[in-house]
Amino acid sequence: MELDIRSFAIRGCLLEEDIVTGSADAIRVIFVGLFGRFAQAGERRLFSFLLVQEFNLAMERVLSPVANFMKAFPDAAADASIQYMASIRKATRDMRAVNRSRPAADLLRDLIRIHLENTAVAACSSYMRFLLRCQPHKSAGALVRETKRFLKSVPHGDPFRIIFSLLLRRNVNRAEADILENLGTIQIHHGSAGSNMVARYFASLHTRSASDLFVAGQMALDCARHFGAITELTEFITQLEAALPDHRDELIRERAVQGRLPTFGHPEIAAAARTNRIEIDPRAAIYLYPLFESLDSGKLSVSETRMERVAIAQRMYQIAFFEGIEKPGRSGRLRIAPNTDFGSWIVQEVLGIDEMDRTLLSYVFRGFGWMMDVREQLQQPIIRPVIPPDPSIVPASVSERIIPNVVVSVHNRLCAPDAFAAARI
Repeated sequence: MELDIRSFAIRGCLLEEDIVTGSADAIRVIFVGLFGRFAQAGERRLFSFLLVQEFNLAMERVLSPVANFMKAFPDAAADASIQYMASIRKATRDMRAVNRSRPAADLLRDLIRIHLENTAVAACSSYMRFLLRCQPHKSAGALVRETKRFLKSVPHGDPFRIIFSLLLRRNVNRAEADILENLGTIQIHHGSAGSNMVARYFASLHTRSASDLFVAGQMALDCARHFGAITELTEFITQLEAALPDHRDELIRERAVQGRLPTFGHPEIAAAARTNRIEIDPRAAIYLYPLFESLDSGKLSVSETRMERVAIAQRMYQIAFFEGIEKPGRSGRLRIAPNTDFGSWIVQEVLGIDEMDRTLLSYVFRGFGWMMDVREQLQQPIIRPVIPPDPSIVPASVSERIIPNVVVSVHNRLCAPDAFAAARI
């Protein structure tokens, strides 16, 4: 099989390979994306301090209102809590416009403040939902106290690790944090995706409230043809779990023939073909590669229940991509490649992130990508239906085998039996 791997770069400075090899973490990618250059001496430390400071201040502001909201709506998803807090901002007139008349630094600080407040709201609401499931009669005050107690047990100085810990309901270890940051960093920006275009439209139209921009972007991100596809996979896996094991392959093939197999295929690239040449988005493999490394080294284990669920996802991969499917009246087997949500779902399933929260990590990191789009869009007089990349930031082709090797390694593993059992080294 010949794979045509689609890749991307940030401002022509950073490639996906830099993230995979560990030479570019989330902070570095965000800085380059926002400013179009690498941080100079001391700038990274100051920028990191700004993010930590804004996140900590946001935590102090949101705990009580989020607790009251979750007490009233204990099963609310994170997006509902974000929208609730956005409504409070509007009601209290805490809204400032996005336009070219604002100083760029002032606007960026405002965007960072709002986005980190939203991430704090979402992560805390997720943790409080967990507390209420354990003890439904817990008061709003108790929710605040227990969340504060948990936060004190988590190392400070890294907002992302705090968010990961709130989502996993425990202080994440280094391996878990690295896996999740790798996933999130890859998702920071990826061209003119739907939510990125929403951010651009709001910036182009000079929205009166920067908060609205993030809420609209989050709504777009949750759509079924964006990162919301991960929810459809959860629903399909649940359906397959309930089916007789001998009937599962038939159900998978049926959905694939209908063109409705969740997290497979892509609307922009030729991610399906009847030949041995097929385009593939490498992000799913990039997410899974460090997961497999941690499983093999013993740093991570998978519960029996979750092992069964990811084994079903693995079988979907084998049928749709490795074996291929036959469509009535068509010759040859059709292979359908997985997209980014396939790998993201498996990572979050293995680590135990609540099914309701599986687009939240995408929001946390992609929000910084929206800021990049806003800053760029405000330099243009009007939005265009199609925004081609600036030739000056399109990376030259590279011959490194890092990403292809990752894709091949993960593909071979998923095609073999028991991919999620630790391999003997």
